[in-house]
Amino acid sequence: MSSSPNKMKLIIPKGCNNAPRKQIVIDFTVAIVKLQHEIIKEYAVESIIWYQLKDHKKIEGIGSFVTTLQDEVKNLVSCLEIYQVITHGKFASINGVISLINGTEIDFCDVYTFSNSSRTGKVKEIKSYRL
Repeated sequence: MSSSPNKMKLIIPKGCNNAPRKQIVIDFTVAIVKLQHEIIKEYAVESIIWYQLKDHKKIEGIGSFVTTLQDEVKNLVSCLEIYQVITHGKFASINGVISLINGTEIDFCDVYTFSNSSRTGKVKEIKSYRL
């Protein structure tokens, strides 16, 4: 893994510290774009399901999830800007824009389902919308 993704610019909205799950969603999203496998494994269940709705893909299991990320994050991310994080019970959503070093911008919204509504619940499912 190149060290360049670790130097990406992060723009995160102020006031995300009022709900612990919001920070988990932010940390998990940052781990995805930086390919931080240990953080991903810490926050996700082994049987995670990732729906990439635009491409009609369903990725199942932590191994496939990590492998897919390695294949898809081949264009280095220069900036991750998060607009909003919304949480309620065992659900959360995050949206923003991912800027790649080649100038491409990807608007995104990820909708998370956690294994339970407690602070210790892990990411069970993600539905990703990309433009």
